[in-house]
Formats: sequence, structure tokens, C-alpha cells
Amino acid sequence: MARQVVLAAVLLLIAAAVLASAQTPTEVTIGWVTYAGNGCNYDNTNWVLSNDYKTVTFMFGGMVATTDGSLADKRKSCQMSFSVNYPDGWSVSIGQATGRGFADIAENSDGIYETHYYFSGQTGTAMVERKIKGPKVGSFEFTDDFLTLVWSECNNAPNLNIKTVVRVEGQKAVMALDSQDTKFQLIFNLQWRQCPQN
Repeated sequence: MARQVVLAAVLLLIAAAVLASAQTPTEVTIGWVTYAGNGCNYDNTNWVLSNDYKTVTFMFGGMVATTDGSLADKRKSCQMSFSVNYPDGWSVSIGQATGRGFADIAENSDGIYETHYYFSGQTGTAMVERKIKGPKVGSFEFTDDFLTLVWSECNNAPNLNIKTVVRVEGQKAVMALDSQDTKFQLIFNLQWRQCPQN
């Protein structure tokens, strides 16, 4: 009987956690976005916030890293900073990042992209990295969990900062362009949680 009570309590906790992770604020907006780096600018980079406030997608037209060129062409980066506006009583984090693009990587060469995020004025940075080893030619799509979740402070909507780097290593490699719309995409899965009531 005691084991059944414990099992029921565990199931209730799991159900509550799933329900909490599915909840979102009533309204979320992105006030502004700034770009810096050799892989993005206001002309070739766009973003879209989903209607359910659970994903934000960035589309890059300049994140193309290649071994055919100068040393600077082997590494492209973009630093994005944007204001996320949402009601008091909520905290936000990024749980996953999905990268979509195109790779043409020869044997003994690699293509790598990595993403870091942090909130202005807070400590803690989360990171994911994906390496594609050659030979590989074609589109790719990978979803990676951030091993560390960094949450915004409660009742505070700070700037969310994301830095993305695409780089290639070896003799012959090109990485980034998406085969469908010629834009490298990063899709961030936003996680929301309600703050404790005082």
C-alpha cells in the first residue's frame, strides 16, 4: 500500500512538471534585436517568434564557413542580443537548439557549429556544440539539449544574448547554406516556468 502511495505521488509530480513545462505566459514579444559579427547583419538575418511563444527561429544568410578563401572565411560568427518582454511571474530559459543547414565536407575534414546563451547582468552561460565529420554532402538537421539550463531571474525580462559560431577544419569543407532557402537556421526551444508566489 505504501509503495502504491509513493508511486501515485511520483506520477502526480511528473504530471505537474509536464503541465508546468507546457504553460506559457499570456503574451510574449521581442522588442528589438541587434547583430554583431562577420556572419550576420540586418540585411541577411531574420527571426520569427512562434505564436505559442515556445520557439524563436533565426535565419542567417551570411553564416557560410569555407576552406576556400582566407583564414577569416573558415570561421563565421554572430552575436545576437534581444529584449524578451513577458509578464511578471515568469522565468525563461532555452532547452534545445536545432540547427538546419547544408554541408559539403571532404574526408579528414570537419564542420562545427556551436551556440552559447546568457542573460545580461546574470551569471551563467549555456552551450551546445555539433561536429559533422567528413565525408558528408547534403542537408543536415540536429537537435541538441543544452546540458546546463540558465534561467532568467523572476519578474525580470533581461536581454537574452546568443552567440553562434560556424567553422570548418581540414583541407576541404563548406558548411552552412540550407538546401531549401539558402539560409542557415537555428531554432531555439524556449522553456517557461512560473515563479514561486511570495
